[in-house]
Amino acid sequence: MIQYSVILKRYEGSSRPDVVIFQDEDREKAISEMRKYVKANGFTVYDRDGRFTIETVALEEKEPIAGSPVLSLIPYHKLFDHLDNRLPEE
Repeated sequence: MIQYSVILKRYEGSSRPDVVIFQDEDREKAISEMRKYVKANGFTVYDRDGRFTIETVALEEKEPIAGSPVLSLIPYHKLFDHLDNRLPEE
């Protein structure tokens, strides 16, 4: 069983943690949530100290077992073009 997570990835060197906004076993649901988030918020994240720019929104694929390795981490721009249209899978 594979679990897909949508993660708001902060810039390298940031002292703030990345944020998981969605998890599901259905890849297409996760990709849909990823697109909804970017359409509504762009590449920003809100937290208690305000609004911050993030590096990317990424789709993480891994086994839902503690300590299991990440199988893949796909950034938003590999799944969607600049008009938010889905790119064909490679």
